[in-house]
This record gives sequence, C-alpha cells and structure tokens, in this order.
Amino acid sequence: MSRESLFIFLILIAWLAIYLLGRVLPLRRYGLDIKPLFIKYESKWFKDLLRKYSERQKVLWKAFSTISVPLGLGLMLFITVFLSRNIVEAFLYRRREATVVPIIPGLTLDLLWLPYFLVAVLTAVFVHEAAHGIIALIEGVNIKSAGLLALAIFPGGFVEVEEEEINRLPPLSRMKIFSAGSSSNLIFGLITLLLISTLFSSTSSGIVVINVLENAPLQKAGIGRWDVIYALNNTRIRSQHDLLAFMSNVKPGDRLVVSTNRGDFLIVSARSPEDERKAIIGILSPYLPYYPSLIGFGYFWDIQVYLTLQWLFIVLVSVAIFNMLPIPMLDGDKFLQCLFEGAAKTGSKVLKRFFNALSLFLLIANIMLGLRV
Repeated sequence: MSRESLFIFLILIAWLAIYLLGRVLPLRRYGLDIKPLFIKYESKWFKDLLRKYSERQKVLWKAFSTISVPLGLGLMLFITVFLSRNIVEAFLYRRREATVVPIIPGLTLDLLWLPYFLVAVLTAVFVHEAAHGIIALIEGVNIKSAGLLALAIFPGGFVEVEEEEINRLPPLSRMKIFSAGSSSNLIFGLITLLLISTLFSSTSSGIVVINVLENAPLQKAGIGRWDVIYALNNTRIRSQHDLLAFMSNVKPGDRLVVSTNRGDFLIVSARSPEDERKAIIGILSPYLPYYPSLIGFGYFWDIQVYLTLQWLFIVLVSVAIFNMLPIPMLDGDKFLQCLFEGAAKTGSKVLKRFFNALSLFLLIANIMLGLRV
C-alpha cells in the first residue's frame, strides 16, 4: 500500500470513529454537529472575541472596511484577467507559464507539506472569518454563531449573521462585509512576505535535502532530509541550476566531497538508473534553496520557519484572490450582486448569471489545463 493510499485509509477510519462517537455521545450540547465527513463547531469564545475587538479601534476598522471595497474589486478583476490570460496563452501561444491545480492532500499535495499547509489554512480561515465578523458588527449586523468546520480533509470556518439585518443594509455596507475577508487575507499575506524578507537572507547559500534515492551515495553517507548541501568538491551549490551544472561534469565512480551543515562527507557517485552514462549522488526533487535567517534560528529551524511563512504567504494570497471569483458560495458572488443592484432588476440577474457562468468556466478550464501539465 502506498503512503497516499494509507493516508486516505487512515482518514476514512478516523472519520468513521468520529461519526460513531457523535452518534453515541451528546456532543451537540458542546457546540459540535457531526455528520459523515463533516464537523461543525460553534465557538462561543470566537463569537465573544469578535464582539470584543469590534468595540475597539472602530475608526481603524471603518478605515479598513472602506479600503476593502476597492481591494475586493481589484482582486475580482485580477483573478478574472489571470484565468482568461492563461487560457488564451495556452491555446493561442502554447504557453503555460501559470497553472491552477486544486490542492488535495495525498493527491496533488505531497504529505510532507501537509503540516505547513494545515497551519496556513487555519490561519487564513481565522483571519478571513474574523474580518467578516468584525466588519458585520461594525455595520450593525448581529452575529448568530461563529466557529470552525471540517469537510473531509479540508478545514474551514464560518461566521453566521442575521440575514434579514444584512439584507436591509445599503449595497456599499454589504460590499464592505463581503470584501473584508479577502482583503484581510491579502494584507496579512503581504505582512508575511515582509516578514520573510526581513528575517531571512535574500540570497540562497545552499540546497535543502528533502528526499534521497534509496541506497544512493547520499543515503549511504548518512545525508538525509533537512540537511543542507553547501558545496561539492569546494564548488558552491546554491540552486538547482548550480547542482545540475556541476553534475554534468561528473562521471559515475568519481569521488566527491559533500560539504553540509553537519560537516564534510566523502561519497562515490553512482550510475543513473535512467542513463548509465550519467552520474548521480541521489538527491531527489523538490530542490529547495536554503535561506539562512538573519537572527540565527539554526539550520533546522531556519528551514521550518521559512517553509511555514512561505506556505502562509501562498495560502493567504491564494484564498484572497480566488475567494473574490463571482461564483455562488464565494464572497465574490455576493460582492458582484451588490455592484449590480443599481441596474434594472431583470438586467441585474442576467448580468450576474453571465459572470457566474463565465467565472465557473474559466476556473474549470484552468484546472483542466493545470492537470494536463
């Protein structure tokens, strides 16, 4: 059984156990609603936290909500242009510089990255829903419930408001609420990027070993995951390009000195399984550049903190952008409806359905292109 198959099997077993516990124990009184492959947790603590912080710095929150409207509109235009451009370049110019692939742990996401991904998703969900809730309270809308949820292997969150109250608001007030989540994700994403550039060197000083080939030279020498390779035979290796350029001049059986964060190791290059004329040392993709921290976390924690912040940036910005697509169930759809409210009633519905269908087509077409890469 492969690692991915085992992961899926264990997830299903865990969900079966959770569902059976939900049927036996009175968990609803604690705010837990458990269904097959679905958990919803209503948190009084989260709801009280939103009320607490909505009463502080109201001027700041109002300024943020005002800025979030043009930010939300900009994100909507950006994702529409981005997806459209991908399709045009793929079919007219045969270029696929950017791809859209859904993140599915165990399928499109290696399980190695799952902890970083989950930390990033939970942070993005908290920031997103907190912004929705606080701005809703600022606009005078009552919050019915708030909390976390999980669907299969995907965590999420929710802030449930009084629908009648939000429907009575003017379009601009509703747009502030609907755009607040994505805008907060974008702002925190940019803050994360600033942290990365502040805490870490902008120049790579080596390559992080993630995977090694079994029984290959690196594994035999005791070099493995999270080790950092600085040089081969005193030739600096800062990137995949440096590594490939060096190995192009190496022959099977050559002796190499591998300089790492744990010292120097003497290895003998082996023959490539694909081409016996080529030499390998046994390092496998992905090839991660090592960026040392400027405050001295240490090799291991340099890598862990950098990867966590990198995943946080990717997820925050991705959620900010894609959530503003005008597709039903996303904030972009509600935002678009507010934009069209000034038009005639019939024309507004037709325009909204057109952009819903266009956005759905663009998303599906881009995913299909991405899966073909």
